[in-house]
Order: sequence, then structure tokens, then C-alpha cells
Amino acid sequence: MRPVVSWVLLAAASAAAGSAADPVDGYVRAEMKARGIPGLSLAVVKGGQVVKSEGYGVASLELDASATRDTIYEIGSISKQIAANAILLLVEDGKIRLDDPVSSYLDNPPARWAPITIRHVLTHTAGLADFDTGDIGFSYRREYSAREFVDLLGRQPLQFAPGERWNYTNAFPLVGMVVERAAGQPYVDFVEKRIFAALGLRSARFKRAGDVVPHRADGYLLKNGEYTHGESARPMIIAANGGVMMSVADFAAWDIALTSGRLLKPESMAAMTSPVRLTSGKTVSHGLGWFMDTFNGHEFGAHWGTTVAGYSAVIRRYVNDGVTVIVLANVDEGGGFAVDAISKGVANIYVPGVIVQGLEPKADSVEKSYVKE
Repeated sequence: MRPVVSWVLLAAASAAAGSAADPVDGYVRAEMKARGIPGLSLAVVKGGQVVKSEGYGVASLELDASATRDTIYEIGSISKQIAANAILLLVEDGKIRLDDPVSSYLDNPPARWAPITIRHVLTHTAGLADFDTGDIGFSYRREYSAREFVDLLGRQPLQFAPGERWNYTNAFPLVGMVVERAAGQPYVDFVEKRIFAALGLRSARFKRAGDVVPHRADGYLLKNGEYTHGESARPMIIAANGGVMMSVADFAAWDIALTSGRLLKPESMAAMTSPVRLTSGKTVSHGLGWFMDTFNGHEFGAHWGTTVAGYSAVIRRYVNDGVTVIVLANVDEGGGFAVDAISKGVANIYVPGVIVQGLEPKADSVEKSYVKE
């Protein structure tokens, strides 16, 4: 364990070596020091070009290795966006439809899942529970076959009728199974070929137990001012839910490819970023792997990711302003609030007015925040 104060000298030395002329550098270093973030990598895309790509602090407290633009982090639940990309590629291939029943791509699904579509799962409106909540026996320390996972998740009752409500859940392993059945190959192989290799994302990969990953940051948990290592085990069955690792440089390249139409057709992008409509007629500010909202006149899409291994990540794309901010860090201080705050602060430097200065963060209900008439 290592107290927060123990790495302050590292941050100070890094700040002295950096460029004082760039307000982003000064802001990020000050926030890292205040929030206890050992290492962080940042990218800003503006008008389809990378205008900022930088690493700050240390990728490893034990080795005192610097974080850079090429440092590799786990991106947690932002992996769901990659899963949505894979589904939409298969839609473009004519192999699946978003409104196909998800059960038609699974082995031995519960009968009550019959009304659930692929779109329901992608938009968190399926009514499914999380695989790692409740007493169903899920373990991060073992591997599961697709059938075993479906049997495990199927033990939990539906929380509501599919399409009736929105509730963020980690049911995306089912998305990976759909891709595998429709593509005729393992989910990770499809993504690595059709997305990572196709776009030249050399650092992008899936976390596999035992792999040696050059330039990988160590992940840390921060509690009561002390660092500990996070949980390293992760079964491959949940790869679509949160198994992707990459550098911020490749993350920015993916964003550029997505917004420029190199990866998906315009109609697929429209489907991905359109608010989902519930059976009541209300809409939810969530698309396929994207939270969609508008603040102070600035329309944006975003997603966040934290992992039990000790990483946190956020992507914010300000649609009409043509600016994307990506922040990856090697600490989870309890929900990723630190990297989210930094992403908004950096965005405000490039697009003034996207945050309200001087207000303390305040939790809000999902119903108030995301569900609209």
C-alpha cells in the first residue's frame, strides 16, 4: 500500500519538466495531484485531427515508469461501444437485425427472454439483471462457456418487461454471443480483425489472463489515501462487457475512424446515437453503447468505464463542436468520478461553456437525468 502523499514529488517533478504554456497540462497535473491519480493519458480530437495526446504521472508506482500517449489501460465498460460497433458491422453485412430476438442466437435461453431483442440489450432496456449481482455464483476467477453463462444469468428474474424501462446493466456478454453465432467465429477474433486490425489500432487488444502486455499501466484502487492493486482475473466470456485494453493514441484513432465514416455507414452511426424509445413512448438519452445528452446547448455523447483491476476511463464527444476528449487513468478511486471531472474540465478549455464553473458535483436520479417525454 502507498499513501497519496508519497507520489506528490513525482507529480511535481513531472510538472516542472512540462510546458507551462499549455493550460491543459497545468490543469491536468493540478487535478491529478488533488485527486490522487498516479498516471493518466489524455487525447483531444478536434475537427477530425488529434490536437493533444499526452501522458502524465507514472504508469507504475513500483517501477516509477512514466505514463505516455502509448501507455495501455483497460477501458472498462467503454468496451460496450466496441461491442455495439461489432453488432452494427454484422447488420451492415446483412447477417443480423437489431430487432432480432437475442434468444435465437443463444443456447438454451430461458423462455422469459423470448421478447428480448438485440436492441434491448444494447440500449439497457432488456430488463436483465447484472451477472455479478445477487447470489448466483458468478466468479471473476474462472472461465465460462456460453451455455454456462446463460444458465447463470437466467437464474435471475427480469427486472421489468423488455422495452418498458431503462436500467444500466452489464448484460453485454450476450452481445458477444450474438456476434460469435452470426459471424461464425469467436467474438474477440471478429473484433480484432474487423475493428482493431482494420483501423490499424496496434495497441488495442482484449485482456487475457497471463498475457504480457508491453507498455501496460499497473492498475490501482485508492481508498482512505492508500493504493492497492486491483483484481487481475477476468473471464473471457465478459469481453464484450469490459475486456478491451488500448492506448489513448489508438482510442483517438478509433474515434476519428468512427466519426469520419471509415468504420460504420452513416445509417449505422445514426442508429447508434439515437435515443431509444420505450414502450410508453418516452425516450431515454441512451443509444447503442452511448449516453446522449445536451448541456448548455452543447450536444454530446459519452461513456465511462471502471474496472476491478484499478482503471478508469471516459470518452466525451461534443457532436456539434467537433471535439472529443478521452481520459484514461490507472486508478479507480470509487466510480471514476475523478477522470470524468477532468474530462469535462479539459473539454471546457477547448469548448468554453460545456461545464458550469463553481458548482459541486451532485448525484441525480437516472429517471430525471435520462428519461424524457
